[in-house]
Amino acid sequence: MKQSFRKTNAVLQLRLKLILSNMSILFTPIFSIGFVIIMGSLMPDVVAGEAGAPFSTSGFLLSFGLIFNIAIAGISMSSSPIAEEKEKHTLRVLMTSSVKGGEYFIGSMIPTLLILLTTNILLVPASGVNFGDIPLLTYLVITTLASLISIVIGYIIGIYAKNQAQASLVSTPILLILTSTPVLRAFNEDLAEILNYTYGGVLANLAESLSLNHAYQWNVTDTSVLLGSLCISLVIFIYIYKKNGLDQA
Repeated sequence: MKQSFRKTNAVLQLRLKLILSNMSILFTPIFSIGFVIIMGSLMPDVVAGEAGAPFSTSGFLLSFGLIFNIAIAGISMSSSPIAEEKEKHTLRVLMTSSVKGGEYFIGSMIPTLLILLTTNILLVPASGVNFGDIPLLTYLVITTLASLISIVIGYIIGIYAKNQAQASLVSTPILLILTSTPVLRAFNEDLAEILNYTYGGVLANLAESLSLNHAYQWNVTDTSVLLGSLCISLVIFIYIYKKNGLDQA
């Protein structure tokens, strides 16, 4: 157990150094905050009921920022490094140095998850939502679960792809669907009902509730969607991992 922890910690420190030394990896979380701030200064401040539409500028910005950070950053930050290491054959070196797959994934996940969670917290004041009015524990639980789902999806793409180019190609349609969720929900009620059964829809519902000063209420649908998405992602990940391994390019 002690030896396993040391290996996991070694992978964690290695991944953290790689992330901090590579601004392209940090670009998306930073950009999500910057984009929300810029759009907040350009968009009119609209609240629910104005113009006959249940819309809130701060809620839209927070939901877009969360999905942009969790979906794009979460998936790309977990898929690209694996695809790059496979392409450069550095994963094979790790595997032959007795580092197991579980140690590698856990060590790689922690820095990515911490960056996503920090960005999720900073997005609250950046979007104009009052920090004192949100149930922080609920917000952290939901965004953490969603972040874990994105990270696992990124792992699936990283394992499946043979190189960075293929990883980017495979992830593009997934990212387009996820990042379009706030806009599609705002302008199409029928599609909004369907998107409520995605983890991106759960994030959008959370953001809207917080921005409209409504206390977010845990419900069976949101809980089932989050846990179901995480379980399905893990099952697919385990299947892909067992079938392809980690170091097969």
